[in-house]
Amino acid sequence: MEKITVHLINTRVLVRSADSGVHHGTLVAVDGTAVRLADSRRLWEWSTGGTGISLSEVAVCGIDPKASKIAMSLPDLIVAGVCEVIPTHGMCDATIDGAAVYKP
Repeated sequence: MEKITVHLINTRVLVRSADSGVHHGTLVAVDGTAVRLADSRRLWEWSTGGTGISLSEVAVCGIDPKASKIAMSLPDLIVAGVCEVIPTHGMCDATIDGAAVYKP
């Protein structure tokens, strides 16, 4: 995966892991199917606010922060078992970064 993701280093991405779910952050490094993210947040549950259902729509249109469960920000995170890396756009970054930390 390193060779095909090198152009995404230092960009904001969504990553999907088979074991730890979905994370949004800045891609710092890739090693096989593990990635290192800076300033990342876990998307525990998300809603696109009617613009679709998949991470593809989240990457472009963002989330509905009031209908989503987003965890606190971590300065550094290693995610293993990554099966998908999606570059994000401004609306995605703004809505996830601006979402309140979910508290049950």
